[in-house]
Amino acid sequence: MLSQVDVIKKPKVAIIHPAIGESIGGSQIFVLELAEKLKDRCDITIFSSNKVNELCHPVFSISRKQSDEINHRLFQFVRKLLGKVSTSPDVVIEHITSFLPVFYQLMSKNYDVIYPNNNWGGLLVASAVRHMKGTPVLFTEHGGFMENGKIASRNLGFKPDKYIVLSEEMKFWVKKYFPESNVGYIPNGVDFGRFNPDVESKIIDLPKPLILTASRYYPNKRLELVIEAVASMKKGSLLMLSSGDNLDLLNKKGLDKLGEKRFRLISADYKEMASYYKACDVFTLPSMHEPFGLVYLEAMACNKPVVAPYDHSRMDIIGDAGILCDVTDIDVYADALKRAAKTNFGSKPYYQAGKYTWESCADKYYSAIMELISAKVR
Repeated sequence: MLSQVDVIKKPKVAIIHPAIGESIGGSQIFVLELAEKLKDRCDITIFSSNKVNELCHPVFSISRKQSDEINHRLFQFVRKLLGKVSTSPDVVIEHITSFLPVFYQLMSKNYDVIYPNNNWGGLLVASAVRHMKGTPVLFTEHGGFMENGKIASRNLGFKPDKYIVLSEEMKFWVKKYFPESNVGYIPNGVDFGRFNPDVESKIIDLPKPLILTASRYYPNKRLELVIEAVASMKKGSLLMLSSGDNLDLLNKKGLDKLGEKRFRLISADYKEMASYYKACDVFTLPSMHEPFGLVYLEAMACNKPVVAPYDHSRMDIIGDAGILCDVTDIDVYADALKRAAKTNFGSKPYYQAGKYTWESCADKYYSAIMELISAKVR
């Protein structure tokens, strides 16, 4: 039990995300940005794969990147077996191999709050430590409605002490189906120092209008729809920034539909993303379920219009800074891309993104952290 004196001290927060340092995705970026904004008010430790910054404490795991490089027959056999029950066997391996190293670290030191950000893997170890030491668990649902809410339902089964969602729609769903949960809504923010209309543009030798999409290649992202839509436009080109498995198949589809003069697929360093946003005429991501969609904010912060699927979450984020449509209707999707490229949105995208700052986000997370510490004191 903490004393009132402990509450006044800088709270010690353990953030779990073993993928940091090995791969870049929305949740990894989120952790690094949030930790940077919280570090003056909280004593932050990020359990990561590599030391990305001074807040990171590397722990052992077989990362999703390393899984591709291990040629041992037994390992590849296990990986193949996991692939029959999971769409992301490499992530499962990362979760399993990081459990004991993270568990040891959490048990050997006293943290005020444990904050896993790597889905069920982090929740599992955080729940085990909570059972042993009573440390409260904060969790952000980065999966949203993926798999028709199955991922969220599984994560809620771990009963985190504070469950944060990224949209009002998701909060309503949690309250309806898990009324006992302590749920809060905190939207993500965008780094305006990195993403803004004044960044230098990449020189892209592809015909205008240039459509940009950026995402790791997962089935949920539906990147094939972008290829189909741009091909239906008859003019313009598609620049696809992606990483992940089966990129050769995605690249072949793009080249078959658009040709090398209208299509390019590359991997880009996150530090260069702003310059790619600045180079495009329209940004789009047709994902089926997007818990929040940080890439939309980043593109709008560079004052670029967005075309995205029509749903409540993206209505809130994008507002009148783009066009929402049925992306599964290729003709409708293509027309939306063409109209967005021709429309003068003025500064609407930039001002829409301005509603979402990391400062506001960090303030709300700090309040959530202090709420959990105060509840433990009582």
